[in-house]
Amino acid sequence: MKKICLPIVLSISFSHLFSQSPEVALQISWNTQAGTARNQAIGGAMGSLGGDASSLLVNPAGIAFYKTSDFIISPGLHFTNGKSFFRDSKNSAQKINGNILGTSGFIIGGKGRRAKNSSGVIISRVANFNQNIYYKGLNDYSSFAEPLADEFAESNLTIGQAMNNNSISLQTKMALYTYLVDTATIAGVKRVIARSELVPNRQQINRIETSGGITEITWGESSELNEKWMVGISFGIPIIQYNRTQYYREEDASGNVNNNFNFFSYSENIKVSGLGMNFKTGVIFRPQDRLRLGIAFHSPSFLTLSEKINSSLATDVEKLFTPASGYDSVASSLFTGSETIKKKYLLSTPSKLLLSVSYVFQEVEDVVMQKGFLTADVEYTNYKWMKFEPFENSTDANWYLPQNKIINSIYKEAINIRIGGEMKFKTFMARAGVGYYGSPYKDSKLNANKTTISGGLGYRDKGFFVDVSYVHRLNKDVNFPYRINPPKANTFASLKENGGYFLLTFGIKR
Repeated sequence: MKKICLPIVLSISFSHLFSQSPEVALQISWNTQAGTARNQAIGGAMGSLGGDASSLLVNPAGIAFYKTSDFIISPGLHFTNGKSFFRDSKNSAQKINGNILGTSGFIIGGKGRRAKNSSGVIISRVANFNQNIYYKGLNDYSSFAEPLADEFAESNLTIGQAMNNNSISLQTKMALYTYLVDTATIAGVKRVIARSELVPNRQQINRIETSGGITEITWGESSELNEKWMVGISFGIPIIQYNRTQYYREEDASGNVNNNFNFFSYSENIKVSGLGMNFKTGVIFRPQDRLRLGIAFHSPSFLTLSEKINSSLATDVEKLFTPASGYDSVASSLFTGSETIKKKYLLSTPSKLLLSVSYVFQEVEDVVMQKGFLTADVEYTNYKWMKFEPFENSTDANWYLPQNKIINSIYKEAINIRIGGEMKFKTFMARAGVGYYGSPYKDSKLNANKTTISGGLGYRDKGFFVDVSYVHRLNKDVNFPYRINPPKANTFASLKENGGYFLLTFGIKR
């Protein structure tokens, strides 16, 4: 319940206004390392090891180890099982299975004067957005409609004025249209009310399904300057496809059929697509035969994205309009004049700095004689560096400023660690690794990280090789169904994803 006449600090999440929200930016930016089956088996570490096509995604100096040429293809299969915890309720989401494409392409080694240069082109699925989130629980503390009532109260407009004002969000307009948000005189004072907020307890249900991913085409060059120094650079074209469907519902859990609120439901469909560019550059130094040190820099991915969105809201206010039904619904198209809202904007992801070390047992030029290795990567990134910008000279440039402020206030820097090793038995290899990706959230109460535990086998003989790996994922994240104004705290769901994927890499060496 909000008074119209009082000033209200508006901190409504921009996911309520349009979809290019900080949460979408994070989903595009926070991903584990992609690569071949060999690379994935050793935890994704490839910053100083080299000799694998995945080097183009981590430290492109690594392909300088190639003295021959490789052609590879890496099909795979993934599965996901999600669980959530919300308001003391435990929920499970529908399982997801599907195909993936690991790093595939070709590397041409031993080029140029004294055969010191190498180049390659690969295609990789560097991010997978396929996810189901489902949770429900009883909430006697807050409601989805509260920030909508806040926005209307802060505007000092009448209901008619608000529904025809471009500065009012679509969700608030739809809430006003269906009487979910309304005005009422209580104790002689005219107030703005959110009807779902007035009931003593409410059942909240949120279902989100996302699909798509990021496929990157990468080209790179490297050179062995001498026996100790190798340098390289790669350029990537990430192609984005992100689809998101949300169904959110609140129901009166009090059992009272005379309080003018039964339920409301909100549905939203979002499609984001686009492409961009990035580059990676790095150096590998061998101070002695068995030791390799690597340093690499990953630029942001500069993305141009197009978005399509449509939404609807339905509300049942019970006997408010007796004898007429209290049910009403509205689509966003009523206010926009189009079934689909279209937008175009720019997004840049965070840059990364990587340090790496590898120790090779019995380091000799003939890789058949090598006995194995241990390798580790430490990667620094800062999710506060994510940034939205308008496309060209867009008239809605100021819309993105609050989002970037939100990014700066809720995200932080993170350290990612990848460790792996391999033992060689002539033509067969055994591998294992682990990866840890730190929390992007500034608030320590938000328990989030991504962990991978992996292993695999390899076979190499007479110009043919095959690698197989399994990567088990243990991911933790959070989801906010809505954000309300301070001093009230936000409620959120804790998410756990327990899944994995199998990956095969077939290769021919020439």
